[in-house]
Amino acid sequence: MLDIPFPGRTVMAVLALLFASGCAPDITETDFYSMHPDPDEQQGSQVVLVDHSENGTRLTLVADDALGWGFNTFRVEAADGWQSFAPMLVYETATERWSSPIAATVTDDAGVMYAVPPAAGDGQWFLEVNGQTTQGPVSIRTEVSVQEAIWVQPDTGQDLVVAWVAPTTPKTGTDVIELALYRPDAAGFLPVTDASLDLYPYMDMGGGEGHSTPYSAPVHTGGGRYVGEINFIMSGGWDLTVHITLDGHTEDILFHGFTVE
Repeated sequence: MLDIPFPGRTVMAVLALLFASGCAPDITETDFYSMHPDPDEQQGSQVVLVDHSENGTRLTLVADDALGWGFNTFRVEAADGWQSFAPMLVYETATERWSSPIAATVTDDAGVMYAVPPAAGDGQWFLEVNGQTTQGPVSIRTEVSVQEAIWVQPDTGQDLVVAWVAPTTPKTGTDVIELALYRPDAAGFLPVTDASLDLYPYMDMGGGEGHSTPYSAPVHTGGGRYVGEINFIMSGGWDLTVHITLDGHTEDILFHGFTVE
């Protein structure tokens, strides 16, 4: 069953008008936009992640923007002589190594990989690519810069990290949302399998008004991954609060400021 929470200040007539008109207000006129400008205006130049040639083979991976916490999309511009490969973002300190607990996905010409930092630490990021070429196995390791981003949030009250897995491009209509919960440990990221999650999606309409949207709360599907649905009724800027309950205690984390197309 879908839950449809609405903040006390929401004017129901606004929602009725939105459904009747079928169009969204100009995002540039909202309070949200003043705090979160159009991400297209914030993009930098493309980043060459890997450009490796060896024994007649070549692998070139390019991102359209700087790497950040959470999901990172990239393009495969060349994979000459490569039969398969798997990229992984790794965070290292002087004494510890934290490999991404979320495996990358790669198609013929694109992919998604995840940067998941521990809750605390002062280290360095590396991109590691292991694969098989026509000339044999190849391993590539290069230092990379990874910026803080909204797609991984700490739950300091319960010693967790919460990663947004999907969708990588939220769109108007029903989106399957997948979140991942981990507890950083000396052994790595331990999946949290017994949490109860609830959501509060919210769109700021400006002038102190706003609204939520229908959703189904994520449930655990294995390995610390929780899957639900959100029906984004409008394009534009949104926030998502995730209520996480463990052992009778609830903490809230906020994915603040993302755009739905």
